[in-house]
Amino acid sequence: MRIVFVLRSLANRGGIERVLTDKANFLAEHGHQVLFVTYEQGMHKHEFYLCPNIQYFDLDCRKFTIYRYSLLKRLFENWKMNRLMKARWNTFVDNNKPDVVVITTYSDDFMSEFMSVNKKTHIIVESHTAFTHDMCPSNCFNYFRKWILLNTLKRCDLLITLSDGDKQCWGKHIKNVRKVINPVTHYVDNVENCIRKKGRIICVGRLHEQKRFDRIINAFALITNKYPDWYIDIYGKGYLQDDLKRLIVDLGLERKIVIHEPTSNIYQEYLQSELFVLSSDYEGMPLALLEAMACGVPSLATDCPFGPSEVIEDYKTGLLSKMDEKDLAHKIEWMITHEKERHMIGVKGHQIAAKFKKDIVMKEWEDAYLSVL
Repeated sequence: MRIVFVLRSLANRGGIERVLTDKANFLAEHGHQVLFVTYEQGMHKHEFYLCPNIQYFDLDCRKFTIYRYSLLKRLFENWKMNRLMKARWNTFVDNNKPDVVVITTYSDDFMSEFMSVNKKTHIIVESHTAFTHDMCPSNCFNYFRKWILLNTLKRCDLLITLSDGDKQCWGKHIKNVRKVINPVTHYVDNVENCIRKKGRIICVGRLHEQKRFDRIINAFALITNKYPDWYIDIYGKGYLQDDLKRLIVDLGLERKIVIHEPTSNIYQEYLQSELFVLSSDYEGMPLALLEAMACGVPSLATDCPFGPSEVIEDYKTGLLSKMDEKDLAHKIEWMITHEKERHMIGVKGHQIAAKFKKDIVMKEWEDAYLSVL
């Protein structure tokens, strides 16, 4: 199989970049011809490793550059950029003749252009967020854009979701929908001898509205005085970093909550933590949650659409919280005060995470990609 993965860029150390490079590397190492295409990489370095026998291309269509213009100029430049993308993408497909092209819903700004080659190859779209985010409009203009995107996506050969909930939503509009869960980069077999930092809570993700780090900060502020030995380390970057740091200062939590830059060795940080917390408003299937469980970290997540409730059995393999600060604070406090139960949750969560091992899950992805041929 000659397969192409398409992503905006590999300049960020995020979950989508990690999982797509993991899948591309696995397929390249197992006899498939793999090409990786970005379109906004520029001169930035790749944050994740690509196997040497993967061919890499950048189409250099950086749409974010047009937002410095006035509205009318921006509309014109947007039209020009779309035409440029379509021309470069069609030329790439004509020259490389892939069997399968894999695009994610993150590329919604160029989806029509990518889909223009659907008679030359087979196109698979992956949903890595949630239908409730991708397709629910916030205003009339947004409604029109979502309507166009939905009708464009109907032309794909297969849409893959990461959760059953997301599959049900997309299945009401698109005929061929399949659910395949993401693999974790590593599954740590022996976690019993890990030296965990006492009282350490870890949170991982982009500093973006979706992840709602303000929720975990406000929730922790409600209980921190009762548990002075507990603290939070957040790993991530994004446009909300300054706002979150101000919130931490306003709440007097500078010594209790620290925001760190993303690290290339996040697994080492999981293995040194006593509790993982996910506070998102929505997810496709949160990779950070799967990684934490694969490291044996007792995990707590908001019961958001979609994903956490499909891997966490409440009070057995993890804890689920309502999407409000008081309930999240209550569940964190329960984890802190129930040490024995917390340990067992970590053990059982680690056992469940074994089904996310790469050699198991990638067989399902490979079968999904081959199914359109």
